[in-house]
Amino acid sequence: MMDIGRLAKEQEAYVIEARHYLHSHPEVGCEEVNTTRYICEELTKMGVEVQTFEGITGCVGTIEGARPGKTVMLRADIDALPIEEQPGKSYCSQNPGVMHACGHDCHTAMLLGAARILASHREEICGTVKLIFQMGEEIGRKSEEYVKRGALEGVDAIFGMHVWSSLDTGTANFQEGERMACSDRFTIRVRGKKSHGSAPHEGNDAILAAAAVVMALQSIPSREISPLDSLVVTVGMMNGGTKENILADETELVGTVRVFDRAFRKSMPERIRRLASQVAGGYGCSVDCDYYFGPSPLINDHENLNRLAAQAAREELGENCLRSLPKVTGAEDFSVYMEHIPGVFGYLGVRNREKGIVCTHHHPAFDVDEEALYHGTGIYVRFALGFLNS
Repeated sequence: MMDIGRLAKEQEAYVIEARHYLHSHPEVGCEEVNTTRYICEELTKMGVEVQTFEGITGCVGTIEGARPGKTVMLRADIDALPIEEQPGKSYCSQNPGVMHACGHDCHTAMLLGAARILASHREEICGTVKLIFQMGEEIGRKSEEYVKRGALEGVDAIFGMHVWSSLDTGTANFQEGERMACSDRFTIRVRGKKSHGSAPHEGNDAILAAAAVVMALQSIPSREISPLDSLVVTVGMMNGGTKENILADETELVGTVRVFDRAFRKSMPERIRRLASQVAGGYGCSVDCDYYFGPSPLINDHENLNRLAAQAAREELGENCLRSLPKVTGAEDFSVYMEHIPGVFGYLGVRNREKGIVCTHHHPAFDVDEEALYHGTGIYVRFALGFLNS
């Protein structure tokens, strides 16, 4: 029987080396050409069958066990962010303006370490382990591209985790229920009538109407959803007008919606359209509304998978490793996979105050405590085997 703790520890140097390479050669979402090539080369060295997909980056590795059984998929994301890294690391980004500031280099390295363990112990595996290295997580719903290309066919469950800067090394979070919100986008075009600023009565001011719409949108979270639930409606862009003394005949509002309630989320396009139309109509203006459904809410609602993930963490990190984390209104497109197959998602602690590693995600100085990474490899392996043997 596999001694996963020992095997994961043996992969520590490899995982850190892989992380350093990936960190120093970051590529932004959907442009991870060299990253994909590196992953494919590493998997091929391990004897892992690799599948790539036309038109997109990323890949899927497949490890067939010696005996038949279920199929489990382990996921890592591979993209970096358009951020200039703060210098100081020996493995600092060599690509100006691009940085692994969220930890996706860690996820990829941890999963490569897991692949080495699983590929060298096929005779002990009942079933199949698939490893998906996904492009463009930071963009939103790019995981859907793999679904369209059949990557989930025959997969019974999927597991993912994220290194987390607010959890200490040696701890983890695998918690049931709502974990991350959706990330949807809307555009409202307010159309009025142009006139000179000296004769405003001759026009219909699209900027004035749009400003009223911005304020009115906040009545949705304050009056249309239960105060016990979470909803954020943000207008981040307002564009309109051509000159300081002319009433604008068109103004565009662009914003986001973050919510956990799946049913309420589906109602948001109509709620926004209705409210915007009524408010703008009061100013003699009309509206057009577009709504884009981004990553859906990430909700751990499969009890058996939650239990397996928590057990994998305890076996790897110790019985008292699990910590509670509040749900967050950030988004994670792992949820797209969970729209199609059962899945579970959690967090691995990488904060170390004694080492000064405390920086939050998406910061130019972001880093992780690399002593945690081989444990991530161990959790990947433990979950896969736990699921296949359950």
